[in-house]
Amino acid sequence: MNILVVSHEFPPIGGGGANACLFLTKGYVQAGHKVTLVTVWYEGLEEHENLDGLEIIRVKSKRKHKEHCSFQEMLSYILKVLPVTSRLVRKGNYDVCHVFFGIPSGVIGYWLKKRYKLPYIIRFGGGDIPGFQERFKLVYKVIAPFIKMIWKNADALVANSEGLRKFALAFYDKREIKVIYNGVDTEKFYPDAAKRDRERINLLFVSRLIERKGLQFVIPKLKEIQKAADKQIRLTVVGDGPYRKALEDLAVQYDVADRVFFEGQKDKGELLQYYQGGDIFIFPSKREGMPNAVLEAMACGLPVIMAPCEGSEELIQGNGIIVSADEMWKVLGMVMCSEKLELWGKESRKRAEEMFSWDSAVQSYLQLL
Repeated sequence: MNILVVSHEFPPIGGGGANACLFLTKGYVQAGHKVTLVTVWYEGLEEHENLDGLEIIRVKSKRKHKEHCSFQEMLSYILKVLPVTSRLVRKGNYDVCHVFFGIPSGVIGYWLKKRYKLPYIIRFGGGDIPGFQERFKLVYKVIAPFIKMIWKNADALVANSEGLRKFALAFYDKREIKVIYNGVDTEKFYPDAAKRDRERINLLFVSRLIERKGLQFVIPKLKEIQKAADKQIRLTVVGDGPYRKALEDLAVQYDVADRVFFEGQKDKGELLQYYQGGDIFIFPSKREGMPNAVLEAMACGLPVIMAPCEGSEELIQGNGIIVSADEMWKVLGMVMCSEKLELWGKESRKRAEEMFSWDSAVQSYLQLL
């Protein structure tokens, strides 16, 4: 097949959805297909690049931050990418367009189908579904009819967890929505117990720093968590975003700034050392699709304590606990020194290897394409 992929996020831009785009497109190429990816340009990146057979075209549009973008920036992306993808389709013999995500790139898929009869599938990420992100609440209310039109005309819709599928169906239930799980690279992410600090307990959080991720429920309770531990605890926060300053202020307010270490945004190649140095992975997020950070933590053999968000039921089965964000500190206090942690960590690794491989995801998508 000759596959056109359109995504406004691709590493090093974006988060979990960008990571999925990378592994899926690489998988398509390795399976013998021709793939052209149209994404956004960012300072320091090449406008045209061939990555092990994957042709990448980066279009210059407004984009101030790697880890997040505004609706205005999405609109700029659409306006700049539309003519580029139109030229590609006129010149190339594409079989299908794979769109990441319903908004903004769904607009591109819809246009290409109406203008050039190119079929398209949409892979949802979470934030592209109305109701998922509070910051886009008013915008999505206005454009909801057009979003439904994009979904209706797509040749397939895909969610990465059963929870996200149900969330999407609550908005529009006139189409079937398939579920294809995210994967994780278990060769790149693996356990190494020697990297852990035996003198303290390291709670680890990896994600964008936005209010929805829920760290504001954990930081104020670190002193209470410490009371239940037989070692000093520290909370390592890897990631960046608009909510970082509020979280830093919260650590100062509750006199735990000496226990919380904000490491900032890290490239994929830098993350392994943090996962391997962690003891418990915490994820108090309110909403997700299927969080890549949790999958990476599992691949590195970490027990996981996470909130009941989309993807949690598939991810947590005998390798941790699902608990609400505001109650997470109580659970952490109870399991901090439990012998179960080691067993949960082993089960995390096992589930990552057996249940969440990118090879399986690639094959499922290729059948659909």
